[in-house]
Amino acid sequence: MNWIAGRLYNLLGVPSLYVLSYLYSLFNEKVRRGLEGRKILFEQLAKAAPAGLSRRPRFWIHNSSMGEFEQAKPLVEALKAAFPGCFIAVSFFSPSAYEHVQDYPHADCLCYLPIDDRRKARRFLDLIRPDAAIVIRHDIWPNHLLECRKRRIPTVLVNSSIRHESLLKNPLILHANRFLFGCFDHVLAVSQESIQIFRKYRLGNARLEAVGDTRYDRVVQRAREAERIVAPLRKLKNQRKGFVMGSTWPSDEAVLFSAVSKLRRQDRPWMVIVPHEPVEECLCRIEQQVSGLGLAGHRLSAVESGSVKENDVLIVDRIGILASLYALGDLAFVGGGFGPGVHNVLEPAALGKGVLYGPRCRNSYEAGQLEKRGVGHVVNNDAEAFSLISRLLQNPEEMASMGRQAASLMRENVGATQRIVGVIQDLLPGG
Repeated sequence: MNWIAGRLYNLLGVPSLYVLSYLYSLFNEKVRRGLEGRKILFEQLAKAAPAGLSRRPRFWIHNSSMGEFEQAKPLVEALKAAFPGCFIAVSFFSPSAYEHVQDYPHADCLCYLPIDDRRKARRFLDLIRPDAAIVIRHDIWPNHLLECRKRRIPTVLVNSSIRHESLLKNPLILHANRFLFGCFDHVLAVSQESIQIFRKYRLGNARLEAVGDTRYDRVVQRAREAERIVAPLRKLKNQRKGFVMGSTWPSDEAVLFSAVSKLRRQDRPWMVIVPHEPVEECLCRIEQQVSGLGLAGHRLSAVESGSVKENDVLIVDRIGILASLYALGDLAFVGGGFGPGVHNVLEPAALGKGVLYGPRCRNSYEAGQLEKRGVGHVVNNDAEAFSLISRLLQNPEEMASMGRQAASLMRENVGATQRIVGVIQDLLPGG
């Protein structure tokens, strides 16, 4: 069955990927940038990768986007520490991630992943020549992984989790998942629950092991660094309570601003809003919404220039600092739950904050864990958001209890990175 799936993928899936990518690029600048960047990919690799051909071991780590790269960072840094002098190439699917990581110092090569046809996969691996291939979460491209198998390069999926077991009851989805997960030699899952689902539905023949999630390691690491970034902004907050809205989509913002508008003026907290994509159109829309509430909103860039003395809403027009900005809040909302799916709920939890998010949270195993601990709360509409924000901001004892539960959850789950490094070490020649 996997042989049939592979043939169908190459006969129908890969050509469709090419066609849809080019059609979509006509209307979407982000996709267009990704295609343009891939045109010079092999030329860049020919310069970057061979420079370290004599270095061993060599690792290839692939992530889809910025969120996955944050999960990869502790692993990259731990591999550098465990194997001094090793070579690490990190590939990306999304241009929004690739374009913003070029100053990351710990990887030897940062590049796009080529379109997943067999010829490009062979050329990519000829240049990278990894001793182990590691995929973060579920951005699985079969031709690259199957080419690794032909070359006897061990393939490892890390931070894996299955959150939609009901979908696997559909025969087509089940066989597609068997094909995709069957590309790996090792699957390192975030929980024993995910391992049980892998076994129940026979998702490939990989060696399975529950080792935890590197996201816990990364958010704890970033929490320790947060004060360095937020200290200059505390004067804006002054003695007011703070509410941070992170990685928001327009659908999240509509609910949040409606909820905030219902708070009495004297109860409105100082707010920080960090849109998921801080492009000019999005920033202007938020500024209009803030102005409509009669509040003074300013962009972070204006605040840093020294031109802002008083502020009600800080509008963040920069990426890469959200995890630290949660430290400015007494309470946090993580976006995506009224859009494509909730984003990283662990970042505010690592700083001891209670976390609110919208109803589309089934994609997040961590959101369920926070909810069980009483740290995470689902809000289904603006009325629920208003009620919960108002109650929690007026009840510091309850928020302090949430913070303690969050800290406890973090302590219990750190350490996945070192366990993954141990598995990878065993896969290399000589162990």
